[in-house]
Amino acid sequence: MPIKNLPTGYHQQDNDHYCGAACAQMVLDCIGAGLLEQGPLYTDNHNHSIDKNWSTGPDGLEWTMNDRRPPGFASPFKLFSLKSKIAISRKIVWSIHHYKLAPIALVFDWRHWIVVRGYDTSATPSSSNDTSYKINAFYLNNPWPHTPVPGSPPPHNKTDGCGTGNNRGVANEHITYDTWRKTYMTGATYPGKPGKFMALCDSDPPAFAPGLLQSAEPPFHGNEIIAPSQAGEIALSAMVEYRLSEQDDWREALVGVHADEPFLVQRLDRSDSYYYLVPLRSEGESAILASVDARFGVYLQAAVFPRFDELLLNYGERDSLLDRVEAHRPVLEALRNGRITLRREALSVAPALVWRPCRESLSPFYPFYLITLGTQRLYLRVDGQLFTRLTLTGRGL
Repeated sequence: MPIKNLPTGYHQQDNDHYCGAACAQMVLDCIGAGLLEQGPLYTDNHNHSIDKNWSTGPDGLEWTMNDRRPPGFASPFKLFSLKSKIAISRKIVWSIHHYKLAPIALVFDWRHWIVVRGYDTSATPSSSNDTSYKINAFYLNNPWPHTPVPGSPPPHNKTDGCGTGNNRGVANEHITYDTWRKTYMTGATYPGKPGKFMALCDSDPPAFAPGLLQSAEPPFHGNEIIAPSQAGEIALSAMVEYRLSEQDDWREALVGVHADEPFLVQRLDRSDSYYYLVPLRSEGESAILASVDARFGVYLQAAVFPRFDELLLNYGERDSLLDRVEAHRPVLEALRNGRITLRREALSVAPALVWRPCRESLSPFYPFYLITLGTQRLYLRVDGQLFTRLTLTGRGL
Protein backbone atom coordinates (compact mmCIF):
# COMPACT_ATOMS: atom_id res chain seq x y z
CA MET A 1 0.00 0.00 0.00
CA PRO A 2 1.72 3.20 -1.15
CA ILE A 3 1.83 6.18 1.21
CA LYS A 4 2.72 9.64 -0.04
CA ASN A 5 2.96 12.56 2.38
CA LEU A 6 4.13 15.89 0.99
CA PRO A 7 6.39 18.03 3.23
CA THR A 8 3.86 20.85 3.57
CA GLY A 9 4.83 23.36 6.25
CA TYR A 10 2.04 23.98 8.75
CA HIS A 11 0.71 27.46 9.61
CA GLN A 12 -2.38 28.21 11.67
CA GLN A 13 -4.87 30.86 10.58
CA ASP A 14 -4.32 34.36 11.97
CA ASN A 15 -7.96 34.79 13.06
CA ASP A 16 -11.27 32.93 13.08
CA HIS A 17 -12.08 33.60 9.40
CA TYR A 18 -8.67 33.25 7.71
CA CYS A 19 -8.70 29.48 7.06
CA GLY A 20 -8.66 29.97 3.28
CA ALA A 21 -5.76 32.40 3.56
CA ALA A 22 -3.81 30.03 5.79
CA CYS A 23 -4.35 27.14 3.37
CA ALA A 24 -3.24 29.31 0.45
CA GLN A 25 -0.17 30.34 2.45
CA MET A 26 0.81 26.72 3.15
CA VAL A 27 0.28 25.40 -0.39
CA LEU A 28 1.89 28.36 -2.19
CA ASP A 29 4.95 28.10 0.03
CA CYS A 30 5.17 24.35 -0.70
CA ILE A 31 5.23 24.93 -4.50
CA GLY A 32 7.84 27.68 -4.36
CA ALA A 33 5.94 30.99 -4.11
CA GLY A 34 7.45 31.83 -0.73
CA LEU A 35 5.74 32.36 2.62
CA LEU A 36 3.16 35.04 1.79
CA GLU A 37 1.22 36.94 4.46
CA GLN A 38 -2.35 35.87 5.21
CA GLY A 39 -3.86 39.38 5.20
CA PRO A 40 -3.34 40.08 1.47
CA LEU A 41 -4.25 36.48 0.62
CA TYR A 42 -7.54 36.81 2.49
CA THR A 43 -8.32 40.11 0.75
CA ASP A 44 -7.81 38.47 -2.66
CA ASN A 45 -9.88 35.43 -1.65
CA HIS A 46 -12.80 37.49 -0.35
CA ASN A 47 -12.81 40.19 -3.02
CA HIS A 48 -12.86 37.65 -5.85
CA SER A 49 -15.70 35.56 -4.43
CA ILE A 50 -19.12 35.97 -6.04
CA ASP A 51 -20.96 35.34 -2.78
CA LYS A 52 -19.74 37.86 -0.18
CA ASN A 53 -21.39 35.88 2.62
CA TRP A 54 -18.30 33.70 2.53
CA SER A 55 -15.04 34.63 4.22
CA THR A 56 -13.26 32.71 1.46
CA GLY A 57 -15.49 31.55 -1.37
CA PRO A 58 -14.41 28.70 -3.66
CA ASP A 59 -14.02 30.91 -6.75
CA GLY A 60 -12.08 33.53 -4.79
CA LEU A 61 -9.62 30.93 -3.54
CA GLU A 62 -9.16 29.61 -7.08
CA TRP A 63 -8.43 33.12 -8.36
CA THR A 64 -5.87 33.80 -5.62
CA MET A 65 -3.99 30.52 -6.10
CA ASN A 66 -3.64 31.09 -9.84
CA ASP A 67 -2.71 34.76 -9.41
CA ARG A 68 0.03 33.89 -6.89
CA ARG A 69 1.14 30.63 -8.53
CA PRO A 70 4.88 30.54 -9.41
CA PRO A 71 5.41 30.70 -13.20
CA GLY A 72 7.31 27.42 -13.23
CA PHE A 73 4.67 25.35 -11.51
CA ALA A 74 3.43 22.61 -13.85
CA SER A 75 -0.35 23.00 -13.68
CA PRO A 76 -2.82 25.82 -13.07
CA PHE A 77 -5.15 25.39 -10.13
CA LYS A 78 -8.74 24.40 -10.83
CA LEU A 79 -11.71 24.31 -8.50
CA PHE A 80 -13.54 21.01 -8.83
CA SER A 81 -17.15 20.76 -7.65
CA LEU A 82 -18.06 17.10 -8.15
CA LYS A 83 -21.17 15.06 -7.50
CA SER A 84 -19.62 12.27 -5.43
CA LYS A 85 -17.23 12.07 -2.49
CA ILE A 86 -15.13 9.34 -4.08
CA ALA A 87 -14.66 11.40 -7.27
CA ILE A 88 -13.32 14.44 -5.40
CA SER A 89 -11.18 12.17 -3.23
CA ARG A 90 -9.56 10.51 -6.24
CA LYS A 91 -8.94 13.94 -7.72
CA ILE A 92 -7.12 14.89 -4.51
CA VAL A 93 -5.00 11.72 -4.67
CA TRP A 94 -3.98 12.41 -8.28
CA SER A 95 -2.89 15.99 -7.50
CA ILE A 96 -0.68 14.77 -4.66
CA HIS A 97 0.78 11.88 -6.65
CA HIS A 98 1.34 13.41 -10.07
CA TYR A 99 1.89 17.12 -9.38
CA LYS A 100 3.19 16.96 -5.78
CA LEU A 101 0.41 19.45 -5.05
CA ALA A 102 -1.43 19.47 -1.72
CA PRO A 103 -5.08 20.24 -2.59
CA ILE A 104 -7.27 22.57 -0.52
CA ALA A 105 -10.62 20.97 0.36
CA LEU A 106 -13.90 22.37 1.70
CA VAL A 107 -15.07 20.42 4.77
CA PHE A 108 -17.76 20.43 7.47
CA ASP A 109 -20.41 21.47 4.94
CA TRP A 110 -19.29 24.94 3.82
CA ARG A 111 -17.61 26.01 7.05
CA HIS A 112 -13.89 25.36 6.65
CA TRP A 113 -10.91 24.93 4.31
CA ILE A 114 -8.10 22.46 5.03
CA VAL A 115 -5.01 21.20 3.19
CA VAL A 116 -4.77 17.52 2.21
CA ARG A 117 -1.04 16.86 2.20
CA GLY A 118 -0.86 13.08 1.75
CA TYR A 119 -2.64 9.80 1.09
CA ASP A 120 -2.56 6.07 1.82
CA THR A 121 -3.96 3.96 -1.04
CA SER A 122 -4.03 0.31 -2.11
CA ALA A 123 -2.06 1.14 -5.29
CA THR A 124 -0.47 4.09 -7.05
CA PRO A 125 -2.87 5.78 -9.50
CA SER A 126 -1.82 5.40 -13.12
CA SER A 127 -3.82 8.37 -14.42
CA SER A 128 -6.31 10.97 -13.28
CA ASN A 129 -9.08 8.65 -14.51
CA ASP A 130 -7.82 5.55 -12.65
CA THR A 131 -10.47 3.99 -10.38
CA SER A 132 -8.76 0.66 -9.70
CA TYR A 133 -7.38 1.54 -6.26
CA LYS A 134 -8.92 2.02 -2.82
CA ILE A 135 -8.26 5.06 -0.63
CA ASN A 136 -7.37 4.05 2.93
CA ALA A 137 -6.57 7.39 4.55
CA PHE A 138 -5.47 11.00 4.14
CA TYR A 139 -2.93 13.21 5.92
CA LEU A 140 -4.15 16.73 6.73
CA ASN A 141 -3.02 20.23 7.68
CA ASN A 142 -5.96 21.86 9.49
CA PRO A 143 -5.18 25.58 10.05
CA TRP A 144 -7.61 25.79 12.99
CA PRO A 145 -7.38 26.97 15.81
CA HIS A 146 -6.46 30.52 15.01
CA THR A 147 -3.53 32.20 16.73
CA PRO A 148 -4.05 33.12 20.38
CA VAL A 149 -5.79 36.34 21.36
CA PRO A 150 -5.37 39.01 22.61
CA GLY A 151 -2.40 40.28 20.68
CA SER A 152 -1.32 40.31 17.04
CA PRO A 153 -0.55 37.06 15.19
CA PRO A 154 3.17 36.30 15.18
CA PRO A 155 5.07 36.63 11.89
CA HIS A 156 5.02 33.33 10.03
CA ASN A 157 8.36 31.61 9.47
CA LYS A 158 9.91 28.15 9.77
CA THR A 159 10.06 28.38 13.59
CA ASP A 160 6.92 30.40 14.34
CA GLY A 161 5.42 27.91 16.79
CA CYS A 162 2.56 26.97 14.47
CA GLY A 163 1.69 23.29 14.80
CA THR A 164 3.28 22.75 18.22
CA GLY A 165 -0.03 21.78 19.83
CA ASN A 166 -2.95 23.23 21.75
CA ASN A 167 -3.67 26.85 20.81
CA ARG A 168 -0.89 26.79 18.20
CA GLY A 169 -2.57 24.05 16.16
CA VAL A 170 -1.63 20.47 15.28
CA ALA A 171 0.63 19.94 12.27
CA ASN A 172 0.27 16.20 11.72
CA GLU A 173 -3.17 14.60 11.33
CA HIS A 174 -4.13 11.21 9.93
CA ILE A 175 -7.73 10.40 8.97
CA THR A 176 -9.29 7.24 7.58
CA TYR A 177 -11.18 7.54 4.33
CA ASP A 178 -14.38 6.45 6.05
CA THR A 179 -14.08 9.33 8.54
CA TRP A 180 -13.16 11.69 5.71
CA ARG A 181 -16.37 10.97 3.81
CA LYS A 182 -18.70 10.78 6.84
CA THR A 183 -17.45 13.69 8.97
CA TYR A 184 -15.31 15.99 6.81
CA MET A 185 -16.34 15.85 3.13
CA THR A 186 -20.05 16.48 3.75
CA GLY A 187 -20.82 18.76 0.80
CA ALA A 188 -21.94 22.34 0.14
CA THR A 189 -23.56 24.43 -2.59
CA TYR A 190 -22.13 27.47 -4.35
CA PRO A 191 -23.46 29.69 -7.16
CA GLY A 192 -22.67 28.25 -10.58
CA LYS A 193 -21.16 25.01 -9.24
CA PRO A 194 -22.99 21.80 -10.18
CA GLY A 195 -21.56 19.46 -7.55
CA LYS A 196 -21.48 19.52 -3.77
CA PHE A 197 -17.99 18.24 -3.01
CA MET A 198 -15.25 20.80 -3.59
CA ALA A 199 -11.49 20.94 -3.66
CA LEU A 200 -8.86 23.06 -5.38
CA CYS A 201 -6.56 20.73 -7.32
CA ASP A 202 -4.58 20.50 -10.55
CA SER A 203 -6.45 20.97 -13.84
CA ASP A 204 -6.43 17.36 -15.15
CA PRO A 205 -9.92 15.87 -15.63
CA PRO A 206 -11.32 13.85 -12.72
CA ALA A 207 -12.37 10.21 -12.59
CA PHE A 208 -16.17 10.03 -12.59
CA ALA A 209 -16.61 6.26 -12.18
CA PRO A 210 -16.71 5.28 -8.47
CA GLY A 211 -14.30 2.34 -8.66
CA LEU A 212 -13.33 0.41 -5.53
CA LEU A 213 -14.81 1.46 -2.21
CA GLN A 214 -14.10 0.34 1.36
CA SER A 215 -16.72 -1.95 2.88
CA ALA A 216 -15.21 -3.42 6.05
CA GLU A 217 -17.61 -4.52 8.77
CA PRO A 218 -17.17 -2.76 12.15
CA PRO A 219 -15.85 -4.97 14.97
CA PHE A 220 -18.77 -4.18 17.33
CA HIS A 221 -22.56 -4.17 16.80
CA GLY A 222 -23.10 -0.66 18.23
CA ASN A 223 -25.75 -1.54 20.81
CA GLU A 224 -23.63 -0.15 23.66
CA ILE A 225 -20.60 2.02 24.36
CA ILE A 226 -17.45 -0.11 24.21
CA ALA A 227 -15.11 -0.25 27.21
CA PRO A 228 -12.36 2.41 27.46
CA SER A 229 -9.71 -0.33 27.47
CA GLN A 230 -11.05 -1.64 24.16
CA ALA A 231 -10.77 1.84 22.64
CA GLY A 232 -7.12 1.96 23.72
CA GLU A 233 -6.38 -1.39 22.11
CA ILE A 234 -8.08 -0.33 18.87
CA ALA A 235 -6.10 2.92 18.75
CA LEU A 236 -2.78 1.12 19.29
CA SER A 237 -3.62 -1.48 16.62
CA ALA A 238 -4.47 1.29 14.14
CA MET A 239 -1.01 2.82 14.53
CA VAL A 240 0.40 -0.49 13.26
CA GLU A 241 -2.26 -1.16 10.63
CA TYR A 242 -1.77 2.24 8.99
CA ARG A 243 2.07 2.07 9.32
CA LEU A 244 2.27 5.46 10.95
CA SER A 245 5.67 4.66 12.44
CA GLU A 246 7.04 4.78 8.88
CA GLN A 247 6.23 8.51 8.73
CA ASP A 248 8.95 10.87 10.00
CA ASP A 249 6.40 13.09 11.74
CA TRP A 250 4.98 10.14 13.70
CA ARG A 251 7.98 7.91 14.41
CA GLU A 252 9.17 9.52 17.67
CA ALA A 253 5.67 9.66 19.12
CA LEU A 254 5.27 5.89 18.63
CA VAL A 255 8.43 4.74 20.45
CA GLY A 256 7.30 2.69 23.46
CA VAL A 257 3.75 4.01 23.08
CA HIS A 258 0.94 3.00 25.45
CA ALA A 259 -2.69 4.08 25.87
CA ASP A 260 -3.84 6.31 28.72
CA GLU A 261 -7.44 6.58 29.96
CA PRO A 262 -9.69 7.68 27.05
CA PHE A 263 -12.23 10.51 27.13
CA LEU A 264 -15.74 9.96 25.80
CA VAL A 265 -17.15 12.62 23.43
CA GLN A 266 -20.75 12.94 22.22
CA ARG A 267 -21.55 14.40 18.80
CA LEU A 268 -24.16 17.13 19.29
CA ASP A 269 -25.09 17.20 15.60
CA ARG A 270 -25.76 13.46 15.25
CA SER A 271 -28.16 11.20 17.09
CA ASP A 272 -26.56 8.57 19.34
CA SER A 273 -23.05 9.25 18.03
CA TYR A 274 -19.99 9.05 20.31
CA TYR A 275 -16.23 8.77 19.98
CA TYR A 276 -13.34 8.22 22.34
CA LEU A 277 -10.25 10.40 22.38
CA VAL A 278 -7.40 8.10 23.40
CA PRO A 279 -4.13 9.71 24.55
CA LEU A 280 -1.20 7.56 23.37
CA ARG A 281 1.86 8.40 25.46
CA SER A 282 5.37 7.60 24.18
CA GLU A 283 8.80 7.41 25.75
CA GLY A 284 9.63 10.85 24.37
CA GLU A 285 7.91 14.22 24.76
CA SER A 286 5.46 13.67 21.91
CA ALA A 287 2.01 12.16 22.27
CA ILE A 288 -0.72 11.06 19.90
CA LEU A 289 -4.41 11.68 20.36
CA ALA A 290 -6.41 8.98 18.56
CA SER A 291 -10.14 8.97 17.90
CA VAL A 292 -12.16 5.72 18.03
CA ASP A 293 -15.89 5.29 17.40
CA ALA A 294 -17.30 4.52 20.86
CA ARG A 295 -20.15 2.32 19.63
CA PHE A 296 -18.70 0.40 16.70
CA GLY A 297 -15.02 0.28 17.73
CA VAL A 298 -13.66 1.71 14.47
CA TYR A 299 -10.49 3.82 14.39
CA LEU A 300 -11.34 7.28 12.99
CA GLN A 301 -8.31 9.58 13.04
CA ALA A 302 -5.26 10.71 15.02
CA ALA A 303 -2.97 13.70 15.52
CA VAL A 304 0.52 14.20 16.94
CA PHE A 305 0.93 16.62 19.85
CA PRO A 306 4.62 17.55 20.21
CA ARG A 307 4.59 17.65 24.04
CA PHE A 308 2.43 15.41 26.19
CA ASP A 309 2.34 17.87 29.08
CA GLU A 310 0.42 20.24 26.79
CA LEU A 311 -2.27 17.67 26.05
CA LEU A 312 -4.81 19.51 28.16
CA LEU A 313 -7.41 16.78 28.13
CA ASN A 314 -5.92 15.52 31.41
CA TYR A 315 -7.43 18.24 33.62
CA GLY A 316 -10.87 16.60 33.75
CA GLU A 317 -11.49 16.55 37.51
CA ARG A 318 -14.64 18.49 38.43
CA ASP A 319 -12.93 20.96 40.79
CA SER A 320 -10.29 21.77 38.18
CA LEU A 321 -12.95 22.39 35.55
CA LEU A 322 -14.97 24.63 37.82
CA ASP A 323 -11.82 26.58 38.72
CA ARG A 324 -11.49 27.38 35.04
CA VAL A 325 -15.12 28.47 34.82
CA GLU A 326 -14.64 30.68 37.90
CA ALA A 327 -11.68 32.35 36.20
CA HIS A 328 -14.04 33.50 33.45
CA ARG A 329 -16.64 34.90 35.87
CA PRO A 330 -16.20 38.64 35.03
CA VAL A 331 -16.39 38.02 31.28
CA LEU A 332 -19.34 35.67 31.62
CA GLU A 333 -21.38 38.00 33.76
CA ALA A 334 -20.62 40.90 31.43
CA LEU A 335 -21.65 38.85 28.37
CA ARG A 336 -24.95 38.00 29.98
CA ASN A 337 -25.57 41.58 31.19
CA GLY A 338 -25.93 40.40 34.76
CA ARG A 339 -28.53 37.76 33.84
CA ILE A 340 -26.25 34.95 34.96
CA THR A 341 -24.80 34.50 38.43
CA LEU A 342 -22.26 31.74 38.78
CA ARG A 343 -22.79 29.54 41.80
CA ARG A 344 -20.16 26.86 41.95
CA GLU A 345 -22.32 24.51 43.99
CA ALA A 346 -25.04 24.51 41.32
CA LEU A 347 -22.81 23.93 38.30
CA SER A 348 -23.27 20.51 36.70
CA VAL A 349 -20.63 18.85 34.48
CA ALA A 350 -21.89 16.39 31.86
CA PRO A 351 -20.26 12.94 32.07
CA ALA A 352 -19.15 13.03 28.41
CA LEU A 353 -17.47 15.83 26.48
CA VAL A 354 -19.35 17.21 23.47
CA TRP A 355 -18.44 18.34 19.96
CA ARG A 356 -19.88 19.43 16.66
CA PRO A 357 -18.34 21.47 13.82
CA CYS A 358 -18.78 25.14 14.74
CA ARG A 359 -16.88 28.42 14.75
CA GLU A 360 -15.66 27.64 18.28
CA SER A 361 -14.18 24.26 17.27
CA LEU A 362 -13.34 23.13 13.76
CA SER A 363 -11.47 20.03 14.91
CA PRO A 364 -12.78 16.89 16.67
CA PHE A 365 -9.61 17.01 18.80
CA TYR A 366 -10.91 20.15 20.54
CA PRO A 367 -14.21 19.13 22.17
CA PHE A 368 -15.97 20.87 25.04
CA TYR A 369 -16.89 20.10 28.62
CA LEU A 370 -20.61 20.82 28.82
CA ILE A 371 -21.41 22.67 32.05
CA THR A 372 -24.93 23.72 32.98
CA LEU A 373 -26.37 26.22 35.45
CA GLY A 374 -30.15 25.91 35.29
CA THR A 375 -31.09 26.51 31.66
CA GLN A 376 -27.75 28.17 30.83
CA ARG A 377 -25.22 26.05 28.94
CA LEU A 378 -21.50 26.74 29.13
CA TYR A 379 -18.97 25.15 26.78
CA LEU A 380 -15.45 24.84 28.20
CA ARG A 381 -13.12 23.89 25.36
CA VAL A 382 -10.30 21.55 26.33
CA ASP A 383 -7.70 24.29 25.86
CA GLY A 384 -9.45 26.39 28.55
CA GLN A 385 -11.55 28.76 26.40
CA LEU A 386 -15.14 29.22 27.62
CA PHE A 387 -18.22 29.96 25.47
CA THR A 388 -21.89 30.55 26.24
CA ARG A 389 -23.02 29.19 22.84
CA LEU A 390 -21.75 27.42 19.74
CA THR A 391 -21.93 29.42 16.50
CA LEU A 392 -23.21 27.38 13.55
CA THR A 393 -23.11 30.13 10.91
CA GLY A 394 -20.18 31.17 8.75
CA ARG A 395 -18.77 29.97 5.43
CA GLY A 396 -15.16 29.41 4.49
CA LEU A 397 -13.91 30.10 8.02
